[in-house]
Formats: sequence, C-alpha cells, structure tokens
Amino acid sequence: MARAEHLFRAATAALLLTASATAPLVAQQAPAAITLAEALRRTEEVTPGVVSGRGSVRSAELAVRQAKWAFIPQLTLVPQANLLMNSGQQRVDPITGAVVSGNTTNPSYGMNVSASLPLFDGFARNHTLRAARAREDAADANYTTSRFSAALAVTNAFFDALANKELLQVSAAAVARAEEQLKVATARLRSGSGQRTDSLTALVTLGQARQNRLTAQANLANAEATLGRLVGSESRVAAIADSAFYRTPSSLDTTALRGEAMQQAPALVASGANLRASKAQLSQQKSAYWPTLNISAGSNFNASKTNDYTLEARRQLQIAFTIQPWTNYTRETQIENQSIAVDNAEATLADQRRQISAQLTQNFASLANAQEAIEVAKASVQASEENVRVAEQRYRLGVMTIVEMMQIQEQLTQAQVNEVQARFTYLRTKAQIESIVGRRLP
Repeated sequence: MARAEHLFRAATAALLLTASATAPLVAQQAPAAITLAEALRRTEEVTPGVVSGRGSVRSAELAVRQAKWAFIPQLTLVPQANLLMNSGQQRVDPITGAVVSGNTTNPSYGMNVSASLPLFDGFARNHTLRAARAREDAADANYTTSRFSAALAVTNAFFDALANKELLQVSAAAVARAEEQLKVATARLRSGSGQRTDSLTALVTLGQARQNRLTAQANLANAEATLGRLVGSESRVAAIADSAFYRTPSSLDTTALRGEAMQQAPALVASGANLRASKAQLSQQKSAYWPTLNISAGSNFNASKTNDYTLEARRQLQIAFTIQPWTNYTRETQIENQSIAVDNAEATLADQRRQISAQLTQNFASLANAQEAIEVAKASVQASEENVRVAEQRYRLGVMTIVEMMQIQEQLTQAQVNEVQARFTYLRTKAQIESIVGRRLP
C-alpha cells in the first residue's frame, strides 16, 4: 500500500514537472497576425511565380508594340566627320611657281539619311502581330493562373494555421478535462469511495493529453512558419479568424460555375491563346512562299575643305522584288515543325478542358461531402458534450468506471477535432474551386 502511494506521488510530481517545463512554450511572445485578405495581397508581392508572371506580361506587351512598329518605315540617320591628313615633301607648282607644302589636311562632314519599308512580305507582319497578341493574351492568362495558384497556396497555409490554432484549443480543453478528472479521482480515493487504479488511469490520461497539446503546439508553429514564408516574413505569422469562416455554408450553382470555368478558366484561356499563337506562327512561316517587295530611299550630304565646304547631295531610290523558289528544304522543314507545334497545342487545349472538368467534378463532390460533414460534426459535438456531462455525474455517483468516463471524454475530443477538420476542408475545397475558375467565390 505504501509502495503504491509512493508510485502515485512520484508520477504526479513527474507530470507537474513536465507541465512546468512546457509552460515557457505557451508563454512565448505571440507572433504577428494577419487577415486572409492581407495574406493574399502580400503573397502576390513576394511569390516568384507571380513576379515572373508580371514580367512575362510586360515582355508580351513589348513584343506587340514591336510587331506594330514593323508597319512603319525604318529610318536611319548616320552623321559623319572625317579628317584626311597627308604628309610629304614640299614641291613647286609648275604653273604658278609657288612652293606647295607637302603636309595637307582635308576635313569633311556628311550626313546619310535613309528609310526602308517592306511594301509586301506575304502578310508575314500581319501574322507576326496576330501571334504577338495571342502570346500577350496567354501571358495575361498565365499571370492570372500564377496569382490564383499563389492565392491557393497561401489560403491553404492560412487555414492550416487557423485550424491548428483551434486544434490547440481542443487539446487544451482536453487537458483541462483530464486535470479535473484527476482531481475527482484523487478526491474519491482520499474519501475511500474510489480505487487507486482510477487515479493512476486519470494520471496517464492527463499525461497523454499534455503530450497531444505539445504536438498541437509544434503543428501550429510549423503552420505559422509556412504562412510567414509565403507572405514574405522570416518569422512566424498567425492567422486572424473571420466570422465568414464559421457561417453556415451556402450551396453553389455548380452548373453555372462549370459553364463559366469551361469558357473563362485562366488555364483554358492560356491554352487557347497558345493555340492561336501557334497557328499565327504557322501562317507566318508559310508567308515565305510569297515574293517580297521592298522600297528604300536615301540622301547623302557631304562637304569638305577641297570644295570650300559646298554641300553636295546625292539621292537614291531602290525598289527590290525578291522571290525564293528553293531554300534547300529549309522552309518546308520550318513549316512542318510549326504544324507539329499546332497539333501539340490543340492536344494540350483538349486535355486541359478534360482536366478542368474532372477537377470540378471532384471538388464539387468534396464540397458537398464537406458541407454534410460539418453538420454531422456539429451534431456529434453537441451529443458528446451532453454525454460527458452525464458521465461526469454518473462517475461521481460511482455508477460508472474511470475507463468508461475516459472513453466518453475521448469521443468529445475527437468530435471537436472532426468539426474543425470538416469546416476547414470545406474552405480549402472552395479555395481550390476559386483557383480553377479564376475568381473569388461568395
């Protein structure tokens, strides 16, 4: 009897020591906290994929501008300044008899102005402009895709941090129930109405609850560190809950969403634009079969010391007609390779449509399942809370064993965990649908 009492006191002291050791973890300085809207804004500023997408859009805009300037004559302006120096012996002019120096200099100045313009190039410039505009549309769509991909990643990280915060609260509540149960078991043991096994069982349950709380704290730290990285912070960032996260989920018009996605999903828009660009590039390659007609004109102005800096002007006009009947099969190879690129783009677009349709089907099913799971979890929590209340009364009256009591408390803890997981599964699935459709859902 004395040995059992000694073991019980030693175990209790160990648990108290563990609780005091873990207290600093709870008392650490709270990390900075942000809302979901702030997280979405900050992640667009620091995510490499989004930054790269913005750069691609600017490059595509410059390519369109360059393709437009191809319809304007190319102007070339070349100023010149020369100095011709000769060194030699003096000589006598045979006519005048004057002595002429052998060292002479002849500075000259000039200006060459020219302009050229392809009058006809087989519509190559038109096809190049079409391809550039299609690539600009693809860049815009890819930028939207990268934005929503980054938004999905930070949204999941945000909800992970928020869910782990709530799971930590569930673990803390489980610890509080275990501590209360240990007090009841100890009081019954001291009054002679309880058994020592009840106290030892309650002690073990308390230790497990505290271990679960430590695990929840570690999970929360990992989730907040991930969230911090995605929003550009080198330290942990906490998530701020919003009342909208806890509202009763509303049903979505899945038929309308599917129709919208199959027409305006950023991934589909990008694939369609890439296909148009490939077709325009193919037409541009075929333009090589057409003859080309170019016109160029220029003026050359020159003045030097020898002509007393009298400005001399020379003008020229050139019209060139060119045709290439044979290019050693180079032209045909380029056209065939571009035809292959068009086939690949068509296959990519068709597969993208099937993929989006499949993803929507999966996410719509997951969303409906999550909605039902939320309602079931709420009912389960209410039932478990009532069961725990009744079980505590029955245990105090001695009509229920400690094992049965612990099982009912564990059911409550699991029901609370299920409720948290079901709610955030719904929110994550909704965010996944938003990334597919390319817009925020109400």
